Amino acid sequence: MSQPVVTATKNPIIPRRGVCDPHMHLFGDRVYLFAGHDADPSATDYSTHDWLVWSSDDLVTWRQDATIDPANFFTGPIDCAWACDAAAANGRYYFYFSHGNFSTGVAVADRPEGPYTDALGRPLLDGTLTPTREYDPAVFIDDDSAAYIVFGGPAWAYGEGAGYFIARLNDDMISLAEQPRRLELDQEGDDKASLNKIGGRYYLTHGSNYAISDDVYGPYRFMGNTGASGDHGSYFEWNGQLFNAFTVFERSMNYRATGICYVHQSPDGQLSVDPVIVEYGVGHYDARWNKIEAEWFMAATGIHKAVNPLHGFDVVCDDTAQLVYPHVHDTDGVTGISFFATCSSPEGGRITVYDSADRTDPIAVCDIAGGRETSWGSYRMAPTPLLRALREDATLYLALETSGGELRVDFFTFF
Repeated sequence: MSQPVVTATKNPIIPRRGVCDPHMHLFGDRVYLFAGHDADPSATDYSTHDWLVWSSDDLVTWRQDATIDPANFFTGPIDCAWACDAAAANGRYYFYFSHGNFSTGVAVADRPEGPYTDALGRPLLDGTLTPTREYDPAVFIDDDSAAYIVFGGPAWAYGEGAGYFIARLNDDMISLAEQPRRLELDQEGDDKASLNKIGGRYYLTHGSNYAISDDVYGPYRFMGNTGASGDHGSYFEWNGQLFNAFTVFERSMNYRATGICYVHQSPDGQLSVDPVIVEYGVGHYDARWNKIEAEWFMAATGIHKAVNPLHGFDVVCDDTAQLVYPHVHDTDGVTGISFFATCSSPEGGRITVYDSADRTDPIAVCDIAGGRETSWGSYRMAPTPLLRALREDATLYLALETSGGELRVDFFTFF
């Protein structure tokens, strides 16, 4: 039987299929989406009978790989197959699932898409270990390969004693290595928690709220809200870019979908998303847009992001670098490209544009004047005619070069 395939043209990435509560993981060369499944568009309460696994190699075209049926687990058939997560360890894949807000189970498989077998035949978190509801699991594997499970619900929903809890998992990934302990927050949590390490800091995220800590156990300091969504989500890094997968209220709070946006981290730990991309989605571009921010790349080497002197972020190169922007559409009539950039190197910088990975036949070569201090007034538009026509659905490869300073690119536009 052929597997359903969906090509995203905007957010949500998989519309009208109830794919919600997303957790994304990079396994091999594909990104896997482990999701809940709102079954009924007209439901007035949550109706979730199973979980879904989708995957993609570009975050644009998505393939449904599996439906995970709770009838095969200790729960038996249920209509409260709530949020889930997954992890890879020991050459196997582990699937952590909520039985409503009562308990959390774990299943194991040899492939990301399964089939999954109940690892214990009973809950991993049975609801008696802590004062909170032991559901909505998120699993995080640290740099030292230690794995942790985070779970629970906020006090505003479940009363005194509720909150988020964490426990380290044993190497077998199906048992706890310690008694769960409460995660200390300086502001009450909101919705399902996820745990990530971004730029050397631990991030406890709940909805679009996020808090940071230098220790996995906390305490966590509230930093803000990105505004992407008020419901479940997760973060993942791929090809040098940071992404947020978030829940979209597609029809109602009981029939949801999944969106993806780029995320940018400031030196103080703040996370930023662009509301334009919250709507447009990632991995595709329109030559008619007023501008394409440089930090919206889908792959990069040799760069870092830096806060722009006025607003947003720049892509910064201090030697050589490459940026990749696939699926550029609406290219008919495009005759040139213009970069808004600055360069502190006395020798200036160069941006060469290719439309093939072998980088042998450029379509534009743009020189950026140098010797400028990094201030808002130093940025200039650098319009450059195309050497030949830009084909539809093109992939752009930008080769950046400079020496003795920084080449900073804010955005580019087509004309």
